[in-house]
Amino acid sequence: MDFVRLTEAQRTAFNDDGFLVVRNALEAGTVAQLVEESDRLTEAFLRKPDISGKPEYNHLDHRRGLLKEKGLRALVANSTTVPLVVQLLSPNIHLHSTTVIYKRPEDPNDPPFRRGWHRDIRIPKDLGHEQLPLVGIKVCYCLTDFSQPNCGMTLMARGSHRLPGPLNIPKGSVDPVDVEVCDLQLNAGDALFFENRTYHTAAPNRSGRVSKVVIYGYAYRWMKPEVYLENPDEQQLLTTDPITRQLLGGYHDVDTPPWAIERWARRHGLTRDAVPWTIEV
Repeated sequence: MDFVRLTEAQRTAFNDDGFLVVRNALEAGTVAQLVEESDRLTEAFLRKPDISGKPEYNHLDHRRGLLKEKGLRALVANSTTVPLVVQLLSPNIHLHSTTVIYKRPEDPNDPPFRRGWHRDIRIPKDLGHEQLPLVGIKVCYCLTDFSQPNCGMTLMARGSHRLPGPLNIPKGSVDPVDVEVCDLQLNAGDALFFENRTYHTAAPNRSGRVSKVVIYGYAYRWMKPEVYLENPDEQQLLTTDPITRQLLGGYHDVDTPPWAIERWARRHGLTRDAVPWTIEV
């Protein structure tokens, strides 16, 4: 994995907004390969007829089998994005989730698209909303252009990672009133980073074409991966490079130091102060 340094402007944007846009994260040839592989995984969805007035039936989250595809597997340690995740979290990370999301175009005359505003990883279900920790980052790669509003891009609530409670949504409305809702305009090849505390939701696709993204989530190694993330077999792990092996769960014991990315980080001048268990007083 090559090194890309996180700029201070990027860190500030991520800390302030709860998300970060990285333009041209993927080359056009890579995007084309990912579209081909993702289309193959979602072939049954693309072939089925539209159901008018039922936008949820025209929306697919496909989570299984991504890492069996060559291009999608190569994204695990993608050099233009994963180094930024390491710098925003730490070397002690692994792949937590994989998802291909396709949305077919909807009739503009359909009722307002239902929302599902939420925070990721379900930590608030157990701990509540106050003082939530940052434990994971998702990287959303655009496989199609999102150059206009309402064309299928996930909506972000800017700054909502700092909110100590649920979103306030007026009765009869679908979006909150106390935060800025961002329908980002992005191009194929761009990447959107967002953290687990940032409220976000599905959005309508009224673009006239199928919208396509692939999302990889990274989290600290002591976070259990999603049940849909299939563990690679030992033979596959042996044929991968050390960084990819770590990201795919190659260190079975979370007490084993994350040697691969720690060594990579040290080579590139990324050091963190050790957190002591005890101190002398």
